[in-house]
Amino acid sequence: MDACSPVLVVGALLLVLLGASAPTASAARAFFVFGDSLVDNGNNNYLMTTARADAPPYGIDFPTHMPTGRFSNGLNIPDIISEYLGAEPALPYLSPYMRGENLLVGANFASAGVGILNDTGVQFVNIIRIAQQLQNFQDYQRRLAAYIGEDAARERVSQSLVLITLGGNDFVNNYYLVPFSARSQQFEIHDYVPFIISEYKKVLAVTMLHLLTTN
Repeated sequence: MDACSPVLVVGALLLVLLGASAPTASAARAFFVFGDSLVDNGNNNYLMTTARADAPPYGIDFPTHMPTGRFSNGLNIPDIISEYLGAEPALPYLSPYMRGENLLVGANFASAGVGILNDTGVQFVNIIRIAQQLQNFQDYQRRLAAYIGEDAARERVSQSLVLITLGGNDFVNNYYLVPFSARSQQFEIHDYVPFIISEYKKVLAVTMLHLLTTN
């Protein structure tokens, strides 16, 4: 399981788009999740990867008492937010059940092991890096538009809630992964932190572009 570094104040960002009224179960906003193991709810189960949470003790406190792909003993952050929204948890984007009415709930694109940097998490072999997560979001929008129409899909996305959680792996599974790692040779830690923050800002800018230019 990857962890969030205390020195990275932007390790997790909750981005609320358009509107802040209290949600109801009958009008829950769509919820989109991007990031790492802190918010992955099962995408890595569908990948050939070593970053997995498909065996006990993961899930022991989940309602089913079974591992779900969440890197947690029970509910994770997106689950708790979904409860507040009055909606079912957004399914992993790679789930075969991501179709029909389930598209209206939103989607979870997160993948355990990823970071802000593309060279983070290479030891996990196969993970969905943030650029691919955003591409999957574009594909999701096309599927949603095919289901409810382009105008309705655009409106639903524009009123959505978005959670992005990244950054911990860029320290735990990159900078500090091994002694004399490539990034630790390139940067002193006091220089690495602002570098990561600057790269995170780029990720957020691209994410906003994807959200504001819906298909």
